Order: sequence, then structure tokens, then C-alpha cells
Amino acid sequence: MRNTILIIIEMIVCYISLFYLSKKYKLFGVYIYGILNTIAACIASLKSISIMEVSIPIGYSLTTSLVITGNLITENYKKEDLKNYIAVIFLTGIISATFLNLSGLMTSSDFNYYANESYNNIFNYNIRIYVALIISIIMSIIISNKLYTLIRRSQNRVIASNIFSIIISTFIETIIYVTITYLFEFNIIDIVLCIIFRYIIKIIIGIIGTIPLCMIKKYNE
Repeated sequence: MRNTILIIIEMIVCYISLFYLSKKYKLFGVYIYGILNTIAACIASLKSISIMEVSIPIGYSLTTSLVITGNLITENYKKEDLKNYIAVIFLTGIISATFLNLSGLMTSSDFNYYANESYNNIFNYNIRIYVALIISIIMSIIISNKLYTLIRRSQNRVIASNIFSIIISTFIETIIYVTITYLFEFNIIDIVLCIIFRYIIKIIIGIIGTIPLCMIKKYNE
């Protein structure tokens, strides 16, 4: 129950932040949100929670809202702006992953020894997780954009475009992330269950993300 409440709080904070930054600073605010969320996602990806004794990595709202933000740019701005957004996400992810991993590998001083050792145990040798995160987010944003644009042209409905694109892109993102992160580490059953649980949580968050997307669109009209 506690984990559920914390996931809900995380989602609310993400979407309120996205709405505020988009409303206050327009496209620049959207880029800022992408940068901050990518950094947070790199850190959050290192922790997992247990659902029915299956380890599930956290950061659901962080990664899902990055895809929602991509749909927001597709809806309200130019195609070139989405390319810039993807580049920003990619570079931020690379820089964050590099810094976190290298800092964890540095030899610690004896001062505040236990804190230093805890830091090293968290942030060193996690390249596989960072690679999985960056690749899955970028692929999800690109796929979601393609689907969103296709449905938007035929149906001209923001809600249908976002929900359908999130359902498909999140499924692919989840498979990519979990497979790269846990292949040869967990057994096949646990990997499949991890994909299912993570996908269900992210789908719910993504569908709810339609609300701030519509609110931002209405505000920009």
C-alpha cells in the first residue's frame, strides 16, 4: 500500500511539474522538464520494489512522462523541436550515467567512510541499467511520436492519439528495458512477470497523462 501511495505521489509531482513548466516557459520549460526527469530516472532506475516476490525497477512516472512530453511536443510544436527534445534526453542520459558510474568507481576517502561506501555500492558498475534506460526511453518516444502523428491525422483526437500511442510504445519500451537489464540475471518467468507488472503500472500512468496533455493543449489554444 505504501509503495502504491508513493507511486501516485510521484505521478502527481511529474504531471504538475510538466504542466507548470510548459505553461510558464513554453518549449524551453518542456526541455527543462526533460532534462530534470532524465537525471532523476537514471538515479531511480537503480532501485527496485517487490510485487508478488518479483523485483520491479521504479521510476515509472519519470520515464512515462518523458514519452507524454514527446507527444506534447508533437501536438503543440514543430517536428524539429521533437528532434531537439530527443537529443536533449539522449545527451542528458549519457552525461548522467557517465557521471554516476565514474563517481561510484572513484576511491573513497576515510572521512565519512560508510556514506562513501554506500554511495559506491549504489552507483558503480550499473552501465547495463543506464544503457537499457536510455535506449528504451528514446525508442519509446520515437515510436509514440510516429503512432501519435498517424492517429492524429486520421482521427484528429488528442485523447485517442495519446492513449493508443502510449499503449504500444510503453509495451515495446518495457520489453527493451527489462530484457537488457535482467536477461541472464533472472529466470524467464520472473522477467515475463516483471514486464507484465511494469507495463500495467506504466499504462495506467500514461493514460492518466492524457489529462495534463489536454490541459496544456487547451491552454495553448
